[in-house]
Amino acid sequence: MTHISADQRGVVSGMLNLSRNLGLVTGASVMGAIFALGSSKNDVINAGPDAIATGMRITFAAAAILVFVALAVAATSNGQRNTSEA
Repeated sequence: MTHISADQRGVVSGMLNLSRNLGLVTGASVMGAIFALGSSKNDVINAGPDAIATGMRITFAAAAILVFVALAVAATSNGQRNTSEA
């Protein structure tokens, strides 16, 4: 935000907060859907422990994959940014 002019900081801050909130809501919904699909039960409330454990394993595996993708994107974008500033 240091490169944003003073009259635009409020708008940029609002857009950053909006994107953060949309990411949180979307992420929670997607992870819930992955859990429901991973447990392979129509009624998750009455699902057995094995189905719940399978759903959790698949959900955490998907989250781990997303973390590695985010780290790779951050590493490549940081390298590009540093080379362009030099």
